[in-house]
Amino acid sequence: MGGQARAGLSAILALAAAAAQAPVNPDVRVVTYACADGSTIVAGYPDAKTAIVTWKNHAYTLKLTPAPGGARYTGFGLQWRTEGDRATLTAGQAPLACRARPDKGSARV
Repeated sequence: MGGQARAGLSAILALAAAAAQAPVNPDVRVVTYACADGSTIVAGYPDAKTAIVTWKNHAYTLKLTPAPGGARYTGFGLQWRTEGDRATLTAGQAPLACRARPDKGSARV
């Protein structure tokens, strides 16, 4: 193996080692919300256009849709709206108001 090939292989191995030590998705935010009915909703935001909302023991992947203020995610007949530490889930009934718990199991990046 020539010198350039060895250098290239060394660079690839160094990058692979660094990638193996890095978190899979370091930008994920997970927020736990306490809701008005006493329930808890956990929402993860793996990227700027997605919310994974866990409600009633089911996880729903919702996509960002246009909204006048805050963020609005929809899918599976659900609407999840967030603005600051407040959130509202609408699932075919009256909206459920929720508020982010201050660092109680929530990880914010």
